Amino acid sequence: MRNEGIRRLRPGRFRDGLDASRLRRIALNGLAIAVAVVLPRDTPQLPGVTVLFHVLIALWAVTTVVRHLLAPPWPGAVWSVLLVGGAVCAGTSPQPSGPAFVASAGLFLLTSAVENGVRWIAAATAAGIAAFALAHAAAGGSPDAAVPSLISAVTGGGFGLLARLNGLDRRTERSAAERRAEKAVLEERARIARDIHDVLAHSLGGLVLQLDALEAVSAARGADEEVLVRVRGAREMAADGLVAAKRAVDALRRLPAGIDAALGEIVAGARALGMTVDVELRGEAARVPAPVAEVAASVTVEALTNARKHAPGAPVAVTLETGRDAVLLRVANRLAAPGGPVVPLPSGGHGVAGMRERAQIVGGTLDAGGKDGVWTVECRVPYE
Repeated sequence: MRNEGIRRLRPGRFRDGLDASRLRRIALNGLAIAVAVVLPRDTPQLPGVTVLFHVLIALWAVTTVVRHLLAPPWPGAVWSVLLVGGAVCAGTSPQPSGPAFVASAGLFLLTSAVENGVRWIAAATAAGIAAFALAHAAAGGSPDAAVPSLISAVTGGGFGLLARLNGLDRRTERSAAERRAEKAVLEERARIARDIHDVLAHSLGGLVLQLDALEAVSAARGADEEVLVRVRGAREMAADGLVAAKRAVDALRRLPAGIDAALGEIVAGARALGMTVDVELRGEAARVPAPVAEVAASVTVEALTNARKHAPGAPVAVTLETGRDAVLLRVANRLAAPGGPVVPLPSGGHGVAGMRERAQIVGGTLDAGGKDGVWTVECRVPYE
């Protein structure tokens, strides 16, 4: 499933390596066009080479356009074919020193742009240089005329490899910084979990015990039935709050899990409370990032709580669709009949608004409403 129009421009987008790669591809195409105009003029007596060169230029341009559709290592293989074929074309030129600067710039851009291993790039560069030398010798060219081109090619390829290695170093540094930030987040989650457990969970547990005792004493003394109903409702609210607090502590303490495992735990908890919940997973759940999975899990919890409160006993259907760049969550249940029972669960009246805010934090959207007797919560969150 691919949802068009869902990607959003984020701050810093033009400062990352992805845009640098795009700029390099633009430069590669510009270089290809320039060479396509200049080089064939040096080889009028070799029409076959000219045709081959234009075929390579077309393949070059097409590869840069559809590059995102090709899975590794095919882009690197295509680049290698282009490099060797272009070297053959340049080697057959009677004046190979003419395109020497162009070849040097091309090797620099190529070796710094291709997302393959350094060994692969070095091997392709060496093969290109060898192809150039052999083609030049086969065409009867002068060795002295080929020296400047070979020097330029080695220089361009070498600087391209250095740029590639420098990019790998920066990527490693960013990965290390991300790991440090993730560790800090996990430590903060553990601290919050301790605070919730030590304060809120203990307080709610004590409140449940006190309300149990109050109900028993009130019943023994013949208290009014309305008083008993109020006490039981308060006790159930406190018990549900205690369950929610424990769930929050568990979620904060464990490492982020896959969305399929998280939904499994949430649904199991709902079923333990007597709810009828059906779950359907579509797509590859493993591709969902942890922040998106956490939002989907929290929305599921809130939607199930609302279903239990406003439509007790009604079956609930949970559907999760995972696409290439977005996740779509639907939670649907039959609407309760007018005047039907309502479970007195704790609520601040901001359930849907709270879910929508959580979705918007990660660039998502959330819609909720009733139609044809069915209440549906639909949350869509993009990711890359």
